[in-house]
Order: sequence, then structure tokens, then C-alpha cells
Amino acid sequence: MRLFWVELAVGVLFAFLYWYYGLGWELLVVAFYCCLFVVLLVIDLEHSILPNKIVYPGMGVALAVALAAEFVLVGVGPGIKSAAIGGGIGLGLLLIPALIYRGGMGWGDVKLAALIGLVTGFPLVLVAMFLGIVSGGLVAAILLLFKLKGRKDAMPFGPFLSLAAMATLFWGSDLLNWLGFS
Repeated sequence: MRLFWVELAVGVLFAFLYWYYGLGWELLVVAFYCCLFVVLLVIDLEHSILPNKIVYPGMGVALAVALAAEFVLVGVGPGIKSAAIGGGIGLGLLLIPALIYRGGMGWGDVKLAALIGLVTGFPLVLVAMFLGIVSGGLVAAILLLFKLKGRKDAMPFGPFLSLAAMATLFWGSDLLNWLGFS
């Protein structure tokens, strides 16, 4: 039954992507990224892992797309400089708490943040990280408030980062404009 809901959600997501982007290279690139983030979301929810076998190739594709955006597919994604800065920021933002609070955050989350930075580029990585951290924090606070989880209970962070990355792909630039940062 759970597979039905994932398939339904991905079908709705693809319909939205087609409506939002129309046919073209941008649709192909964003659809790939969304599939990547949905797979990571579901795996992290069910198994509490973000497999390197998925994250690292995703990073390679993101770098290739950024390189292509620089020379061939202009406007389809961030350029290579923006992607590299975004990847570094994503990595750094979650690496610091992972080092300070050992066991508080998984290394998969750190690598996923780097992937999100490569996909969204700078400054959109900041929007994605903000959305992921705030949404994860709100859900954690609600779960703690209603005593559905304890302070020491593990909660996967990858789903929040994945959803935030997808939201940033769709509305990140609009959020930056609305906040007056562009």
C-alpha cells in the first residue's frame, strides 16, 4: 500500500513539473533531480540511511549539469562556479553540527546537503537549507510536544532536506525575490 502512495505522489509531481516547466531541457533536469530526492526521501524514512550509491552519482550528475549549464544548456541550472560554492556551503552548514554533536546528525545528511548545494547553487542553497532546517525543527518540536518522540529518539533529516530541495527548485528564486535578496 505504501508503494501506491509513493507512485501516486510521483505521478502528481511529474504532472506538476510538466505544467510548471513545459517540455524542454529544464523539465528533464528537474525531473531527474526530483526523482533522486524522492528516492532518498523514501529510503531515509524507511531505513534511516542515505546511500552513497545514490548520493555520489547524483553529485556527479549535478556537476555535469552545472558544466553543461555553463556552456551548452545556459539557464538550465546553476553554472559550475555557483554549484561549487553551493555544494561547499551545503557541506559546511551541516558538517559543523555533525562534528560538534557526534551522533546528532548522520554523515548522509551532510553529503545530501552538499548534493543539494550542487543542484541548487548559490544563493539558493541557503533557501533549501533554511527550509529543511525549519521544517525539520517544526516537525520535531510537534513530535516532542505530543510525546510521540523523545529527545534521544532518532528522526531522519533527509526527508526534510529532500522536500526543501524540491521546493527550492520550484520556488527558490521567488522566495529570494520576495525576501529582497536578489
